[in-house]
Amino acid sequence: MGLLDFFFGNNTPTVTSILPAAARQEILCDRLPRLNTDSIFLKKGEYCVYIDKAILMVDKVKRIHKHHGTSTPGLFEGNRHNWGTGYTKEYTETQQFKAILYITNQRIILQCKDHGFDKQYRYLSAIKPYSNGIELQYGNKTYSIIVPEGEIPYRAIQLIQQRRSIY
Repeated sequence: MGLLDFFFGNNTPTVTSILPAAARQEILCDRLPRLNTDSIFLKKGEYCVYIDKAILMVDKVKRIHKHHGTSTPGLFEGNRHNWGTGYTKEYTETQQFKAILYITNQRIILQCKDHGFDKQYRYLSAIKPYSNGIELQYGNKTYSIIVPEGEIPYRAIQLIQQRRSIY
């Protein structure tokens, strides 16, 4: 079951992979590849292990306010009687943003126009892979990201976490 199959059935967006096949195979063999990139600025001792297209899913709560009312003249001059009712209806709309997901040995970077982030592993609370996506939780904020294969970034992050716990 995919990340958004629960919400949308089989109408989930798909992403084509730009990750080299050799890098994918290295991750599946429990080795971290070193990928060249000039799109992000790497810190000293940092190297990129995963690059792929992604779609960030953001839930936005929308509210509709409706008011129905009327007014009638009163018995005396300057006097009016008003009455009415109103209600607010809320619904959730899921927005999609194209992005590029980078995983380095020190941080996870999502390059996205309005909702991008650059987070270190020490703040990562939880991770959940899906067949076509991954969820990353940092504190009380959860990022739902559609990728070509959810298992590949999940395994890359696990390998990095294992190496970080050794040192």
